[in-house]
Amino acid sequence: MSEHREEPLAARERRVVIVGAGMAGVQTAVALRELGWAGTVTVLGAEPHPPYDRPPLSKAVLLGKADGSAFEVDFALLGIDLQLGREATGLRPAEHLVDTASGPVPYDVLVIATGAEPVRLPGSEGLPNVHLLRTLDDAVRLRPVLAAQHDVVAVGAGWIGAEVATAAREAGCEVTVVEAADRVLAGALPAEVAARMAPWYAESGARLMLGARVTTVEDDAVVLADGTRLTAGAVVVGVGARAATGWLEGSGIALGDDRAVLADERLRTSLPGVY
Repeated sequence: MSEHREEPLAARERRVVIVGAGMAGVQTAVALRELGWAGTVTVLGAEPHPPYDRPPLSKAVLLGKADGSAFEVDFALLGIDLQLGREATGLRPAEHLVDTASGPVPYDVLVIATGAEPVRLPGSEGLPNVHLLRTLDDAVRLRPVLAAQHDVVAVGAGWIGAEVATAAREAGCEVTVVEAADRVLAGALPAEVAARMAPWYAESGARLMLGARVTTVEDDAVVLADGTRLTAGAVVVGVGARAATGWLEGSGIALGDDRAVLADERLRTSLPGVY
């Protein structure tokens, strides 16, 4: 990595812009203030909701036991400019600008904290019965589906599949989990550890189908490669996530083969002043 050279500005005039209002972005903003950063701190959040914790979405929010999981942070007191509903659409490093639909945002130091976005199941776009579970709005849309006790097919036996299966069973739904791999949590844990997780499904009353590849999603069913047709009032897709870096296309920032941002041991990217 090359050394970062930035224009000498008075500390109180330096502008930090953090793109992403999730856990990483919020904690970065809070830490800057706690460590005495005197310049401005702006956090850009794509969603309209105040920053929140995601894990409760798959249980408390999904089952209607909570309406949200907002962080207990007083942004105004900390002097953090929180701009919600302002999604980054591009980066112009030569001009030190982050582009958004409502206009560019200038920065002296930029922090990328846009996290990941869920992988969609090919051919399922636009189907009203197909759901993702990543955001608060996703959980709110899925909550009445579970309350109505529809038959649920969860595609993917990863963390999302496990959480949705147990929550849906608690809500009284019939649940089938289909996984293309030969074991649960195949992309997250070694086989000997994942094997201990498989009983979760049976204990919850969910049906687990391994080595089952989805070929087609219909309005009321999921069709597998072997021709099996699973009735589904709702399909929840949890087949993984990828780095949300589409907005960095054309910026010159170095990305890995998985499209994630490359950084050194100090979290510096290939662009000066960008972390």
